[in-house]
Amino acid sequence: MSSIIIITLLVNLLIEASESFTVVVPADPVVAHVGSSVILSCWISPPENAEALEIRWYRHDFNNPVLLYNHGKIQDVQECFRNRTSLTLRSDQSGGLKDGDVSLRLEKLTFQDEGPFHCYASGDTVYDSKVVDLKITVSFFSDPSGPWKALFFSVLICALLGLVGLILYKYRHKLTGKKPADEICEEEVLEKLAKEDCEETMAKLAKEGDINIDELRKHAVEISIDSERLHPDLILTKDYKIVRDGPGYNHTGDEFPYELCAFGAQRFTSGRHYWEVDLTRDNTPTKHYWLIGVVKQGNCRVKNRSAVTASAGFWFLCSDGPNGFHTNTDPPVKLSLTPRPERLGVLLDYDDGQLSFYNVTERKHLLTISSRFSGSVVPLFNPGVGDESPLKILDCPEPVESAADYSQPLLSNSSD
Repeated sequence: MSSIIIITLLVNLLIEASESFTVVVPADPVVAHVGSSVILSCWISPPENAEALEIRWYRHDFNNPVLLYNHGKIQDVQECFRNRTSLTLRSDQSGGLKDGDVSLRLEKLTFQDEGPFHCYASGDTVYDSKVVDLKITVSFFSDPSGPWKALFFSVLICALLGLVGLILYKYRHKLTGKKPADEICEEEVLEKLAKEDCEETMAKLAKEGDINIDELRKHAVEISIDSERLHPDLILTKDYKIVRDGPGYNHTGDEFPYELCAFGAQRFTSGRHYWEVDLTRDNTPTKHYWLIGVVKQGNCRVKNRSAVTASAGFWFLCSDGPNGFHTNTDPPVKLSLTPRPERLGVLLDYDDGQLSFYNVTERKHLLTISSRFSGSVVPLFNPGVGDESPLKILDCPEPVESAADYSQPLLSNSSD
């Protein structure tokens, strides 16, 4: 009797093993340009016919698929991906669905497509899922409406017009053989006017690339500092908005004092949230030392730089005086920010996995860090040491409604 039970169990195990599979995707992020097409590779191992399986590609919501294949045909496509997605071959050697290839083709890429794509395959008794990370970059020729392309062509046109005018002007002199003094003066005036016109055109186009701060402030939230999780060597005002290093703190060594952390009292698990931080005060120099970002809820013990990594749930931009600006990404990004930010804007886009920083005074995008947030995250502040100015969290003014909206995207990629 026992031998029959053992044989039955072995048979069941063999049946289960024969029906099991795993979903396989590339280990590295897939990189593509705005406006181009991309293939997000995904296949079943060991290979088996996937025509009878449910194949579901989705982003953040399992029940709102980018593409759903079931019962031998595509059943549903998310509205914003309609006419842009299809199941495809990951290579010329692929046998398609019959060979377990369930790759997704995505066309006409936009910045909003950046982020995780889940590849899910399900049979009667087994299922598996993996994530493909899509990175979107800007190609000079993939964004015909980009402000820098318009700036480039405007400069080129100015240069060509100036060259043509100069050739015609010199050719006229060869015909006459003379160049009166008054014409020499006129030439200088025309060159000056042409130069001023080109400079005005370039300045105007460069301004069109500015960030619309009012659009960012539509996502503004009130931020305050959690006094119960404040480092003992920090001083906090009664309104929980201004923080600085205390006079009793003895900073040794040249490394930034990462342990002087203050944490926001607000927690975020989804959506877009924006806040601003003042880094200067009247009649005092702009702060040279600060750290601003977000941190996963519960990570409050900080001793040194090795403890504040992205893998540990920290994401931030740091100003370390003469050592410049850097992120804590892997690898870290070093920046040269001129002028030094006097007011810093922070936009947390939890769902799309982006943390962006802006120079509010200059209306410039500084940096976007891409990651995957999970659980609750809270704002992170560190005022550093040695500055006269404190770190002050601002209450954002109401956004100004304007008839002339900016065409610049809310989020743009920089070096990250």
